[in-house]
Amino acid sequence: MGLWTLQACIAVTLITIHAVFVLLKYRRKKHSNRSLPLPPGPLKLPFIGNLLYFIGPLRHNPHRGLARLAQTYGPVVSFRPGTAQNIVLVSSSQAAREALAANDAALTVRPVPDNARSLAHNAGSVFFLPASDLLWKKHRITIGARFSGRSLNVTRPMRDRNARQLTEHFRACSGHVVAVKEALMSTVLNSVSNVLFSKDVVGMHALGEAQDFKELIVKLTTEMAKPNISDAFPFLAPLDLLGSRRSFSRSQVKLYKFLDEEFVEPRLAAGEKHDDVLDDILSQYAKSQLTRSDITRFLADVFISGSDTSALTVQWAMAQLLRHPEKMQKVRTELAANLGSKEFVEESDLVQLPYIQAVVKETLRLHPATPLIPREVVSDNMFLGGFHIPIGTCIFINLWDIGRDPASWPQPEEFMPERFLGDRAVDYRGSDFAFKPFGAGRRVCPGLDISARFVPHLLASILHKIDWRLPDGMAPEDVDLSDHHRTMLDLATPLRAIPVSIV
Repeated sequence: MGLWTLQACIAVTLITIHAVFVLLKYRRKKHSNRSLPLPPGPLKLPFIGNLLYFIGPLRHNPHRGLARLAQTYGPVVSFRPGTAQNIVLVSSSQAAREALAANDAALTVRPVPDNARSLAHNAGSVFFLPASDLLWKKHRITIGARFSGRSLNVTRPMRDRNARQLTEHFRACSGHVVAVKEALMSTVLNSVSNVLFSKDVVGMHALGEAQDFKELIVKLTTEMAKPNISDAFPFLAPLDLLGSRRSFSRSQVKLYKFLDEEFVEPRLAAGEKHDDVLDDILSQYAKSQLTRSDITRFLADVFISGSDTSALTVQWAMAQLLRHPEKMQKVRTELAANLGSKEFVEESDLVQLPYIQAVVKETLRLHPATPLIPREVVSDNMFLGGFHIPIGTCIFINLWDIGRDPASWPQPEEFMPERFLGDRAVDYRGSDFAFKPFGAGRRVCPGLDISARFVPHLLASILHKIDWRLPDGMAPEDVDLSDHHRTMLDLATPLRAIPVSIV
């Protein structure tokens, strides 16, 4: 009997035993829970729950499938894939406010997908640790050191330099078709690595190990989001039937090894100081506040979760502007009026570019990098939409759906940056829960501050003194805005365009 056949037999046996257990448990609890009904939702079948819905309409673009679910059952919906915990879907700004503001203390944990348990990554990750003194201490030592607030001013020259290099790259490609996201991804990775290590980790025309690093990050983010039967049936997790965790762990080992051997170990051996995040972290390592494992986990967290989002958002903005030439012209007019003959855009110029800022916000409304924000209920005293939400329930905030709600946004499907000017010049941390692309509350995205600066900076940089055109034969309406959900929301067809340098 082959290994796969043996695993399949074991799985079938475990599923049968577990199904009997679940049915008996369901019958015992059915009466006692009548006084505390869950929100409405599709009929849950015994044992498999709503799994069929997940391997059908929700498989490739869950943000769209869940939006259709909300149209049927309302802004607060419950469902359950397999034997995993119940999931409650939030699809309106009012329900999002109730979840992320009124119930913030009950939603201080992010649910952990099975892949993230590989090599016990979740055990020390600042992204998965439950809210506690340990989390805030690690957050302050690591992310708080250079990625938020006034600390960002210290690293601004690095971002200016990386944005300038990106501009020079596109100008050098003048007249040739380029893959827009490829260059953006390299720039973002270099910017992150400069803040961390004072070094570029990817060359713009990267080959060899540097190129392997970029591909490794893309592979890890893709593998993190792959459907995994272990998430629907947690009791099958030890078998790792699809090999998802094994595949993810192999990539993790490569990333941990690269970060440790190329950056951490040489810095410890040389004892050099570079006034960067690694210096801050190693000072805590010397005080025994962090372990080597903590360090590699943190560095991996930053690259896996913080690199793709900025590049994706700029690519989405470019796709929308190329599809809407009149909006592109408004951007060009603003840049020319405020920067004139200045050769490159600096971060300090952004205060003069409100339309660029509005373009980014409108892009995030329509195409949030993380369309579904997950949280886990840690208090048994949570109510949402008048329904009791039991402890252990997973909450999904569908930012994609909220951003297209006609009750909050007139002409919600239209790309209209002007809506973010004047009276609705909302802030990312503001009180408008119809626009929360980085989440809210205690588990707000830790990269909010740096993203709010770097994304409009990159967009302005690649539009200043560069005229972008579509490849031959393409009209603006041919720009494909279809999306594809991995860990983050990507264009289904990567954007290709022609930069033309303006002398």
